[in-house]
Amino acid sequence: MEKQSVLQPFLGTVLIYFAFLYLYLFDHLTGMDFALLLLLLTVTNIMFVFVTLKLKELRRAFIYSALLTFILFNYEFSTFILDETESIVTFYQPSEEVVPNTGIYVLGVGSAELGKGATLHFYNEADRFENITATNIIRYRSKNTGIFELLNLKLNPVEDMRNSVQHYLSDTSPKIKEFLNKEGLDGNSAGLALVLSSILHEKTETNNLAIGVTGAINKRGKVKEIGLVKEKIQTAFRDGHTHVIVPQGNLKEALKAKKDLNLDIEIEGVRSVEEALRVIESWNAPRS
Repeated sequence: MEKQSVLQPFLGTVLIYFAFLYLYLFDHLTGMDFALLLLLLTVTNIMFVFVTLKLKELRRAFIYSALLTFILFNYEFSTFILDETESIVTFYQPSEEVVPNTGIYVLGVGSAELGKGATLHFYNEADRFENITATNIIRYRSKNTGIFELLNLKLNPVEDMRNSVQHYLSDTSPKIKEFLNKEGLDGNSAGLALVLSSILHEKTETNNLAIGVTGAINKRGKVKEIGLVKEKIQTAFRDGHTHVIVPQGNLKEALKAKKDLNLDIEIEGVRSVEEALRVIESWNAPRS
């Protein structure tokens, strides 16, 4: 039997899987549909293993195909659970000066996943930033992130921030340690603010401004992009911060938010901790 014909069942299985995945990601299938179709594909391949008992090479090809679909089914099985997530609500959280008297405020945003029919009520509706419809792409990304973190293939964002901050700073103040270890911490976008707070706390120079800061960092102090920038700019303005530091990669988005919302606030993008310190120094320099 030709090698090409033996490979066809396996290649066909791969193509069918990607076709199912495409239909799922673009909301033509529910998570339940996707999981059931993969189960059906697995059963079909198993059936062909028995149908081709007398064709050794072809049977082996269907065995490989059955194993592949069984693995894929187990990996994608949880997609049907995510069908329950209908929307994601982002909302205001007050900025926080982790180290007192530094003038550096962590900009955070709250978020909650809502199931079908669920609502989130606010005493002040101005606290609600946005209702984001949960698409299958959003659900799938969330599922993959959870699995990668579970298998230690990807570092949890909070753990990543904790490692980066503690590695960059020779000594971590009690206030920063307390912040890094508190319950309910989510994401890594406080990293830059925490490092700046620690450095300014130790420096003789003072910062006389209330500066909102957002941005993740790596262990070398390079600043990485973050999400929910528009909401964090709104938080900074609402809390009275006249100056905001964001990652350079998010600067365009931040300036657009400033323009669209007509906010009287100064925004600078930075690529590193050192650059952020220079920005703070220039903002505090006497005006001639």
